[in-house]
Amino acid sequence: MFPKVLWKSRAKSLIIRVKPFAVCYVTIGMGSIAMNGKRILVIDDEKAILDALKIILEDLGHTLEVFQEPELGLKAALSRDYDLIITDLRMPGTNGAEIVKRVRQEKPDSRILIITAYPGDQLVGSALKAGARGVLKKPFEIAKILDVLRE
Repeated sequence: MFPKVLWKSRAKSLIIRVKPFAVCYVTIGMGSIAMNGKRILVIDDEKAILDALKIILEDLGHTLEVFQEPELGLKAALSRDYDLIITDLRMPGTNGAEIVKRVRQEKPDSRILIITAYPGDQLVGSALKAGARGVLKKPFEIAKILDVLRE
């Protein structure tokens, strides 16, 4: 049922309901519209985050694969090529820092972005040391993900 796009304007502004009582407003700058479609992998144990990113980024012309189970997401990251991998930090089983470490060992050029509700967690330092490109605190702005895609 969620996320649900409640309103969308011609200027790429969205209001998205990601949980029954949580609504986020997303404005995407016009500069992002000219961006070529990228292959993006998203790993997060929260289905609402996966669904919201899929709706927004696919609407902008990107191709997404999303995994709610970290082990399956890691398997995809190691077996396919992506322009960007986005992973949550705290997940049951394999955490985001472990995913960064394993992927960067086998694919050192991989660009990986961590998203987390816990930016002070010591796993953040481990993920950055292993080669994560950056960390975004939940809730995050889509524009920051688009900045990483432009690099």
